[in-house]
Amino acid sequence: MTNDTTSAVSTTTTADQTAIELRKNGATYNQIREATGLTERQVKELAKGVPKPLKVRRSESRIQTPFDKSIERVFQLAIRKQGIRDFELRNILHEEYSSTWSTATGRYESNYTADHLKRVKDEVRKRGALEDCNVMFLPDWIDENNPRGSSDFLNNAASDLMNRVDEYVTEYMSSHGTTPDADGQEGKLARTKQRYGVRRHLLKLAVQGYGAEPLEKLLERTAKLIGELEGFPDIAVQNVTHQAGNGASTETTKYYPEPSRQDPFLDFVQAQGWMKT
Repeated sequence: MTNDTTSAVSTTTTADQTAIELRKNGATYNQIREATGLTERQVKELAKGVPKPLKVRRSESRIQTPFDKSIERVFQLAIRKQGIRDFELRNILHEEYSSTWSTATGRYESNYTADHLKRVKDEVRKRGALEDCNVMFLPDWIDENNPRGSSDFLNNAASDLMNRVDEYVTEYMSSHGTTPDADGQEGKLARTKQRYGVRRHLLKLAVQGYGAEPLEKLLERTAKLIGELEGFPDIAVQNVTHQAGNGASTETTKYYPEPSRQDPFLDFVQAQGWMKT
């Protein structure tokens, strides 16, 4: 009789301990009953004062936007010893923000903007500061193996080019200067303005993108003005070209259909205009 009582007490104590441990680990009343065989009343009595663990909030996976992805990819390259070059930076944004086919230019144009570019660089710099990493954004022209030498070379070359530009402007003014014999403030001002205009026009002709106006439009407008000054305002401007810079013409604007990406040769034929779509 004594042995049976001792066994029952021992069994009950073990079940009680199991119930308490299960409750500490967050088990429900029903789960404890199934595991221990205790009644609902016994489980509730044992569970009194036993704190349940706080529910761990399941971390929700953050939706990765093109902006977030760009920052992550750019950061990994920017912290390299050689940093990240401009073409690498732009290529990442081109891939993450995707592109749209332009029927006017016949190529895919990136959907990211200058604002996207600036914000990505700003965020990468902030992350670099927080993680104590050196972040570098490099222009494509620089030689990372000899940065000072490459910079000095281009600085000297630019100085030589601008000296040559000034020589051309001076030569032009000696032959075509406005009111060369006019004295006084008015004549001096006219020559100063002309020299400034000559220099800007020369740079527009020689340097792509220097002026906001497309080169072909500039040449066309200039040719029309010359015709008017020479007394032939009705002569149409035909095949205006510029040998030293970008070619310019009066051809009708072309339309480039987006490639199907199924047959590269067919896409090429259509782009050449050999087959009408």
